[in-house]
Amino acid sequence: MVIQILVTIMSLYVVGKAATAYFHKRIRLPAFVVWSSFWTGIIVLVWQPNLTDRLAALLQVGRGADAIFYISLIVIFYLLFRIYIRFERIDSHITTLVREIAILNNRFDDTKK
Repeated sequence: MVIQILVTIMSLYVVGKAATAYFHKRIRLPAFVVWSSFWTGIIVLVWQPNLTDRLAALLQVGRGADAIFYISLIVIFYLLFRIYIRFERIDSHITTLVREIAILNNRFDDTKK
């Protein structure tokens, strides 16, 4: 019972932070909906653990906690992959900008001489 209360408090805190970020225009509506839905789903699963057992039966996994663990790992690795791709794209853009700035600075220096 204590873990359920702690997880609920933490989840409500995160939903509140997401709402604050949305109202201050730091995140967009789709991101707010996704994060709020995710943390609301966690609250539901904490208070109704039999739902994870149904998921485990559907996925043919022994326990509900195992099913959640496997799904979480897949999602985490997918998100890490997306972050990696985004960082590579940003790195490429920064490299291009630095090269263009260097070329422009070189041209500017040549016109001063």
